[in-house]
Amino acid sequence: MRREISWASSPPKRMVGHPPAYRPHEPGRAASGSSNRWMHRSVITAMCLPALHDPECEGRETLGPRYIGLDLHARYIHGCEWKPEVADGGKKQHFRSPNTPDGWAQLLPQLDRTCWVALEVTGSAFEVHDMLSSHVDRVLLANPVDLKRLGSGRHTDRVDAARLAKMLAVGTLPTVWVPPQPMREVRRLLYYRARLASNRRRAINQAKVVLRRAGHLLSRDTDVRGWLTPERLATLPASDRVILLSTCRQITALEAEIEGIEGEIARRMADVPAVQVLLTITGVGLISAAATWAILEEPHRFPRAKQVARYAGFDPSIVQSGEQHRQGRISKAGSPLLRTLLVEAAHSLARWDSGPWVSSTHARHRRSGPAKQSLRWPENFSLWRGACCKPARSIEAARTTTVTRKHRELQTKSRIQMASTLSAQDPTCTIRRLKARAKGLEGLKSRWRTLVSA
Repeated sequence: MRREISWASSPPKRMVGHPPAYRPHEPGRAASGSSNRWMHRSVITAMCLPALHDPECEGRETLGPRYIGLDLHARYIHGCEWKPEVADGGKKQHFRSPNTPDGWAQLLPQLDRTCWVALEVTGSAFEVHDMLSSHVDRVLLANPVDLKRLGSGRHTDRVDAARLAKMLAVGTLPTVWVPPQPMREVRRLLYYRARLASNRRRAINQAKVVLRRAGHLLSRDTDVRGWLTPERLATLPASDRVILLSTCRQITALEAEIEGIEGEIARRMADVPAVQVLLTITGVGLISAAATWAILEEPHRFPRAKQVARYAGFDPSIVQSGEQHRQGRISKAGSPLLRTLLVEAAHSLARWDSGPWVSSTHARHRRSGPAKQSLRWPENFSLWRGACCKPARSIEAARTTTVTRKHRELQTKSRIQMASTLSAQDPTCTIRRLKARAKGLEGLKSRWRTLVSA
């Protein structure tokens, strides 16, 4: 059944195809005013399709793609199908399914290649995207920051799912780019390494606090384990000795784990050409190059270098209203880990590089003063839009000996193997030993309660 429908004289219908300014495969692109005018002036031809969970629609046809919004939670999924061709009372059809393998097994057969699905980026959004991609026509991931800015203040499962489906239908959904699986794995390893490094720094600070109470003030670069001799340890109170030995054991264990994670990252980065190019820049090491490759992702997604700075959060915040126009601090959007690594690399670049870019920046710094140039180092350092595919001309490459050393360290770290407890012995034996230990602790608690009651 095919029919001609004029949007000017009837409620909006579902489109076949896309308006000129709406291209859902490009992240962040939304329908503009011209596309809305195109939609309302057009006369479209629509095909009828069955609706989700609607037995009354069996045997008849509906119009265009099926727009479905999913709100993911830890235990359940709340969904909404938006039907533009239905009257106002029945545009939204809500459903709920458990977020379990059995729940997905019941939900996926009800989806087909006519469905467009939108969901907000959460912890498992990329995995859900991969699972749905083989069952539906399109899966779009929405940017949660932009959704919060566009929201009305109400935050419920029904409102969130309906808003996703409606914005998907009208072409105004702010989307994000879905990185491939290798980039996601490197991202997780980088964030996990950052947490390990933070815990290591916390243990070091705890040890220095204990020593400060005893009158020993250590500098930031002093190794607590090297400074702590048996004679110095004997002068401390018993409780402080216990805390110091515990923190030293934590530092040693965390350093071993960090080394193993870096080896896993190096093993994945050894054959990536973009990382090999980034290592030729002064101040960029293995972790900075891996984070740039994994978080900035595909460089051709950014038409201009300024978009890279905005993606990394180095663009200045702007306050503009009427005649007032002021640029404030950096926006700090995007990944904090990437910003931290780029700032550290920029300081190293400013200190050791002697290329034309650094010389011109130093000249601007002398002319305008440190107050106006304090943020230009990380901002300019992030403007290497083509650095993932070719080295920037304005940044002088590092010395040949330095680049060789970096590649040698990369190959050395890639040979480090993570220590795995379960791979060295039978997992069932490990689980049995843990259960026996828990049973022994329960027996100790029982005897303690008996002694206290007596």
